[in-house]
Amino acid sequence: MDDERATLLFSPSAAEILQADFPGWLIWREFKPEGEHGDWCARRHTSSPSPDAVVLRHTDLEGLRELLENHEKQQEQEGRDD
Repeated sequence: MDDERATLLFSPSAAEILQADFPGWLIWREFKPEGEHGDWCARRHTSSPSPDAVVLRHTDLEGLRELLENHEKQQEQEGRDD
């Protein structure tokens, strides 16, 4: 298999790229009881998440990326890391 074809077959998904860009966050797709996919979600990755942990949600990955970027900028401005 040539390199170009291998890249097309084995390149990371948009969700994998987003996870790599935000390694401190756990990113997943909500699964509704009706069996449908729901929002894309993100929560800070910690060993013991608190019940009041911030969970960011959006219907698509690009929207979730914007929420993550804005949240991190806000945390930097406030001097926080939660």
